[in-house]
Amino acid sequence: MKKNCRKKLYFIILFFFFFFYPLLVGAEGKATTGVRIEGKPYLDETFDVVLYINDVSGTTNDEGLAAFGGHFYYDTDKLELVEYQSLGPFNVKVVGNNVGGFGLDYITGYQDVLKFTFRALKLGDAIIDYPDNDQPDSKANPVNIAGCQKIVSITNRPIPLTIDQTDLFILTGKSKKLTASYHLEGEVTGVWTSLNPFIASVDQFGNVTGNSPGVTTIIYQTSNGYQVECEVTISDYLKGDVNQDGKITIKDVMEVIYFYIKKKVPTESSYIIGDMNEDGKLNLKDANLILAIYMKK
Repeated sequence: MKKNCRKKLYFIILFFFFFFYPLLVGAEGKATTGVRIEGKPYLDETFDVVLYINDVSGTTNDEGLAAFGGHFYYDTDKLELVEYQSLGPFNVKVVGNNVGGFGLDYITGYQDVLKFTFRALKLGDAIIDYPDNDQPDSKANPVNIAGCQKIVSITNRPIPLTIDQTDLFILTGKSKKLTASYHLEGEVTGVWTSLNPFIASVDQFGNVTGNSPGVTTIIYQTSNGYQVECEVTISDYLKGDVNQDGKITIKDVMEVIYFYIKKKVPTESSYIIGDMNEDGKLNLKDANLILAIYMKK
């Protein structure tokens, strides 16, 4: 009889624990936080950081998560807080390198909570943290609020458009290729043009051809308005006339030798006119070929 009474008592206790106790204390739920970066963290420029919360429990109460709060930390060595904005019924205060917000009424589902505007001070990674162990649970219900952390990489703003050469020297009838590179996100188209096609023409792939002696500018312009230029000099100087005095002499041979032993620094035109075998270098082979032309006179 006593055993039966004990069993009944145990059953009543278990029944109360599993069915009535959750109704008295409120069902435990969960909420997560996150950080969203808006804009690019370029050095000496501003970008926005949005802290949001998502009540994923569905069991907090009829109106959602209540009394959310906590502290938001950021790397003061890399970031300067320019301004902040409450996106809900918050009372926000700044203390040192953290921002604390308290008093949000109720959240149902997803909601942006705070918006921060930072200026990037130094290159490298910066930590933005809403730590899990620093966040109070909801005061209305036993709701666990998970924290979050974000690492942002501060970089220099890329130059939108570059060209591999800003000046060219081309012999009449010869061609040389230019390459333009777009460094921002997204894809754009571009057009090559010559300010004077009579001197130098350019095709859609950036191949520049010397048509007659003179100087002109080759332009590459993208569909969104960026532009780069290259100054092009076209010459019909005699191949091997390195010093460009209109004739091939022993002086031209010596010029190449001086370039080879690094007593002089060759110009772009010296490379083109003196590179007799067109192997992209100035060496003794070129000097011998120029000497051979001189000796045949």
